[in-house]
Amino acid sequence: MAPVILSLLSIGTALIAVILIRRRWRFTDTPTSDAAHVFPGLGEVQGTVEALGPPLLAASDGRQCVWWRYEVEREHKRDKNTEWVTEEEGVSAVPFSIRDDSGTVTVVLSDSVSISRVSSADIDHLSLDFIRPYAKVMKKTFEPSNFLGGLFGSNDTNEPISDFGGRWRASEQRLLIGDHVFLAAHARLVDSGAAVEMAPTDADGKNRSFELTVGDETAAIKSHANPWLIGALGIASLVLGSIAGSQMAKATGLIIALTLLLLVALATFVIGAYNRVTRARGRGEFAWSLIDVACQQRSSVIPQLNAVVGAAMSNEQQVLTSIASVRDLGRRPTAETAAAVRQSSDASNSLVARIEAMPNLTTQPNVAQLIEQLRLLNDRVAFARRFYNDSVTRLTDRLTQFPDSSIAKFARVTELPLLDP
Repeated sequence: MAPVILSLLSIGTALIAVILIRRRWRFTDTPTSDAAHVFPGLGEVQGTVEALGPPLLAASDGRQCVWWRYEVEREHKRDKNTEWVTEEEGVSAVPFSIRDDSGTVTVVLSDSVSISRVSSADIDHLSLDFIRPYAKVMKKTFEPSNFLGGLFGSNDTNEPISDFGGRWRASEQRLLIGDHVFLAAHARLVDSGAAVEMAPTDADGKNRSFELTVGDETAAIKSHANPWLIGALGIASLVLGSIAGSQMAKATGLIIALTLLLLVALATFVIGAYNRVTRARGRGEFAWSLIDVACQQRSSVIPQLNAVVGAAMSNEQQVLTSIASVRDLGRRPTAETAAAVRQSSDASNSLVARIEAMPNLTTQPNVAQLIEQLRLLNDRVAFARRFYNDSVTRLTDRLTQFPDSSIAKFARVTELPLLDP
């Protein structure tokens, strides 16, 4: 019986390690977007927490926050063991925004999310009657026992928790306004379709990954896919498997079962690695499509601008033509189309600067409107280029590191050209 249990523990730890490895891959392989340029689907963003409306308040000190949770626990003794059991908990959450240098993106929270590395405070000096109004959703409510209260303390909800009979502890967690956070989650279109918001569910209400951490990407990886934990699980799996194998050397059936389970774990890892390299390539092609769309939108502005400033910019017709010609770049980038994007972007930025240097043109409302539109599209192309280059760099890492490099050859995944080498 012992070898079977050890075998199952070995496989279990191996599978957990694989799950954590794949989660780590998700962090390292997903480019971090500017807050103002998050696209639908899985993405990452980091910045400072800002309130969208009236903020929440922490029960301990009244500090402003956007997520607050409290938990009250009592020590229970069973035989020689003791454990802390949650007797009451509540949570509050409101939408907020993450701001960086580019702008903001809206984040929708639910009462079921958990947040890593948030600040906490002890609140056992407070009463339950004082704490409860701070929670919008009660997950569990403690009901004092009058009979036991007469023997071990009243445990009234209007007295401090520290005065309860027995051993109790209470704490609060809060995501404060001004905290620097890193969020890896799915972005969904809002009802108007004009913007996106990051949330634990997609537009159809299906649960999606939502990993919010106070800190940066490094802090998020340590919290959700700690490399030391992955290594420990891997070593534990090998040790347990070796012990199980030595104890059941004569049990052929168990050896075969253990081998099959280990092969399943290995296959899970290989499939994950295959999906990783193909996903990295797909993300690069998606980033290229963002450039294509932004360039097409920019090209559509040029004929209108040419009609208005054509006479004044007659010597710049080659520049206008260069910008307008960059459209329909194709699904996959090539060295030639990458060079065309660079040239058109340089020409477009130069054109905006030259027109702005002509007061007689910029004072005309229609010209000012077109220039502002062109400037915004230049910014969109610039973001798309940064996102594309980040995606290509991560793809290159996958293609140059083992075992991804071998799997990439099997999957026929190839590199993409950098826009800004």
